[in-house]
Amino acid sequence: MHTDPHAGTPGTADQAPPAERPSAADGPPAADQQPPASAAEGRREVLFAEAEPVRLPDWMRSPGPEHQPTGLDRVRFFQARHNGPLTVGFAFALALLMIVAAGWMVVQVADWRRTATVAPSASATPEPISAVGTPRDLFAGTPAASFALREKAIVLPAATAQGPFDKVQVRAALDSVRKALIESRLETAMLVGDTEPFLGLLAPDSRAEMRPHFDNSRFLHVATRIGSQADWEYDIRAQGRISHRARTVAGVRLLEVTTEFVWAYPFDVMRRAPAGAGLVAVRDRVVWQVPHPNDVPASSRGLWLASAKAVTWNADCAWLRDGWVNVMQWLPDLHGPRVPGGDPGDFFDLAAPMASTSRC
Repeated sequence: MHTDPHAGTPGTADQAPPAERPSAADGPPAADQQPPASAAEGRREVLFAEAEPVRLPDWMRSPGPEHQPTGLDRVRFFQARHNGPLTVGFAFALALLMIVAAGWMVVQVADWRRTATVAPSASATPEPISAVGTPRDLFAGTPAASFALREKAIVLPAATAQGPFDKVQVRAALDSVRKALIESRLETAMLVGDTEPFLGLLAPDSRAEMRPHFDNSRFLHVATRIGSQADWEYDIRAQGRISHRARTVAGVRLLEVTTEFVWAYPFDVMRRAPAGAGLVAVRDRVVWQVPHPNDVPASSRGLWLASAKAVTWNADCAWLRDGWVNVMQWLPDLHGPRVPGGDPGDFFDLAAPMASTSRC
């Protein structure tokens, strides 16, 4: 089964183990630690040494003159008798004084730190009015302000039997299309360049046909990839509609599902940029087909991409040519109150015809 995915205009030092290391304890003892040559003889000399009579000095043997204690002497006698308790008491008082002083210092330091933290800086820098990254509603003032957020925008129609396809088969086909839309336009994997999750949803034969198309920019009709250097936001919004019908092509019975959506991708811009300057919109129309399982081999059963067309608004053309989506840069001196992509007109209106060409 062959399809036309190109319909429409085109829009990476050993150490020894501890047990083997020499130990200071294993070395010989120091010279001054050697035992005496003859300890027994030494003890014998001491025990049998000749004793000499104890001789007292003359001043101890002679009676001294009587001395009456003075007041200073009494103070000294008191200190001698109470030296131990006085020392302990003095040490205790000194320790208590040091503890009190340390506590006072801790309180003072804590008060200083608290004051330094609470006190406002005298040289605080005012918030720049053109800072990128300042929170703002990038959809405000644009037609996409009323769009639903991400997957909530993909609402399937009621599944009803269509020709040879019963209700269960129709529901399965619609579910597979919804998953493909999410993977191709919303999921981070595709947005950063990983195509395999999306390709894995297709029939094996369709997968083999589609993979080469992701080597160039033509896949933009089907999927969105955002440049790694782009400052984009995750809150993508969308609006669309889905229809389905049964038809036969070259003898193969098909359930055909058509999806028409406007996808709005927000990018961070200067706070004073006009409404819409931070959006890139992609409007697409994709036809998906699911062949009846009785009409094709097993490798062709599943989801196919029959045709696709997409146009963009406010997208940087140089990035698009390389297969990536990025917002046109808004320059205050050049664009002023205008959005670089110009007036979107009825671009966001699904009731209006899709433009046949894109400005890129």
